[in-house]
Amino acid sequence: MSRTLVLVVDRDDDFGEKGGVGTPAIGYDAVSNAATMLGIADPEDSDINTIYAAIKVYNELRAEGKDAELALICGDTKVGQRSDKRIADELEIVMNEVNPDRAVLVSDGAEDEFVYPMITARVKVDSVKKVYVKQAPGLEGAFYVLTKILKDNDKRKRLLAPIGFVMIAISLALMIPIFMSYNDTGNISYIYNGTGIFIIFAIGLLLCIYAYRLAERLVKFTMNMIKRLRSGDLTVIFSVAALLLFVVGIALGIIAATDPTIPSDWQRILVFMSNALWVLAFAYICNDFGKFLGRYIEHNRVTLGFIVGTMMIIGAAFIIQAALDTILVAFNFNIINQETLIMEFIIGFAFAAVAGMTQISYKRFLAKKNKAGSDALQ
Repeated sequence: MSRTLVLVVDRDDDFGEKGGVGTPAIGYDAVSNAATMLGIADPEDSDINTIYAAIKVYNELRAEGKDAELALICGDTKVGQRSDKRIADELEIVMNEVNPDRAVLVSDGAEDEFVYPMITARVKVDSVKKVYVKQAPGLEGAFYVLTKILKDNDKRKRLLAPIGFVMIAISLALMIPIFMSYNDTGNISYIYNGTGIFIIFAIGLLLCIYAYRLAERLVKFTMNMIKRLRSGDLTVIFSVAALLLFVVGIALGIIAATDPTIPSDWQRILVFMSNALWVLAFAYICNDFGKFLGRYIEHNRVTLGFIVGTMMIIGAAFIIQAALDTILVAFNFNIINQETLIMEFIIGFAFAAVAGMTQISYKRFLAKKNKAGSDALQ
């Protein structure tokens, strides 16, 4: 008699994250226990209904006299390659233990369907059952469902973030000609007439801030910085200095780009990048140096990553600067001689080459050291 596997797939691991369920869960008792644990942790999660729908299918198959088994596999909260790999590993365990001839897949939505190809590649799938949770009718029910969705961090991000990004992109596209007209004429009425567009931009920005919990993260980051500063952590000083350098770099770029003598917007962008580039590069190096210093104080050793990274940043900055200068010269906006351009490229590639060779040499040194240690043990 052929064996049928009734399989529930939870790609974002609500069972493990909320209910503390260990997966894969194989068998009626294990899967029922998983439903109970998630139900206690979050009674409103739709995955509970998915489990009970799978149990119903399992009971129907058993009532028909068919050989059936029940299983639950989960992915990871970071949905994507990481979660799909875990699903594949758990599916392999289930397949080896149950050894089914066919399967019935049970899901509560389209997200889990991304893993169906890897399942169908291992076992014949007879049917796919989607579970839709019944909700209260009318506007009140819809508002209730929306409220619950917005409380879920992952769903809130997927729902609100794209809307916010679209609103920001559209409003920015409409704001550019407004500011250009104001810059050319000095007529403040252009700004007043664009009030609606600015409101759309603000709403989009607020949606993104809410979707990604940026305000909460900023408060948490600030409190962490204060705590580290009170404990005498020197890396905080360098982090603050890097942040100030970042702000200064952006400000220098904006001041240079708003020069009325610059004829076109493309040249403004290039001038902004050219003037902000080195300050932003030093901001990155300053922040990295703080981490390097912290590791040295804590572990009393010098890490090669900071040295290689610094050389790579300096090399990249020289190459980008040379490219920007070349484009500006092509626009007849920047007066710089050919020798300077060549030197910028040479210095940039030299820093990058030295950084690459240093990293390769260090890896070879570690490989030889490890080999010598293994030979000594033998």
